[in-house]
Amino acid sequence: MTLHDGLTACSALMFVIVLLVCLKPLLKLVSPQRGGQKGGSAALSLVGQMALDRTRRLSVVRYGSREVLVLTGGNQDVLLEWQNEGGAFAAALEEAS
Repeated sequence: MTLHDGLTACSALMFVIVLLVCLKPLLKLVSPQRGGQKGGSAALSLVGQMALDRTRRLSVVRYGSREVLVLTGGNQDVLLEWQNEGGAFAAALEEAS
């Protein structure tokens, strides 16, 4: 093996190492944001909740840019979707508690 072959093999090995080290940050820059990561919104998140009595609980759940009000714990769970966007349920729940 000559010096030229050794340098070529060494530079090829260095290229592979640099590619492996730089591949993860490059994929983070190129890949779309998933829910829950920095800069993205979670697909489903619990905004707030309040206990109404021993068994029932009132919760505000956000999915995307929409909010829903969920009443759980009784004989039947109730889901109320709000047409107006802008955190109306969360603000009302914060005022009540």
